[in-house]
Amino acid sequence: MNNFEIGEKVVCTDDSKRWFKLGGLKKGEMYTIAGFNPYDGGLILKEVKSPMSGYNAYRADRFRKIDYDFAHSVIEMIQPTKKEVVQNQHKKVTKTSKLYSFNFISLN
Repeated sequence: MNNFEIGEKVVCTDDSKRWFKLGGLKKGEMYTIAGFNPYDGGLILKEVKSPMSGYNAYRADRFRKIDYDFAHSVIEMIQPTKKEVVQNQHKKVTKTSKLYSFNFISLN
């Protein structure tokens, strides 16, 4: 069987068409598991339905679990530190800096 759970979020890793249509499945998109096909363990998803399955399920090997630890570490790496934020708030306008003013006109 597979190691997925109902309610878990998964990411599609394989949206290749085989001999049937996929019903809107897209690689890289996140989906929520609503249940399992009792015959082969395929994933029944909330967001899309497989038109060629009696249970509207997709093969489990088309998906992977979301790695939340990896996502959090990437977010931490790209967020500025408190020191960087404070430095950016205290930058002074120099003689070479230019200030621009924009006026917006509505055409409606």
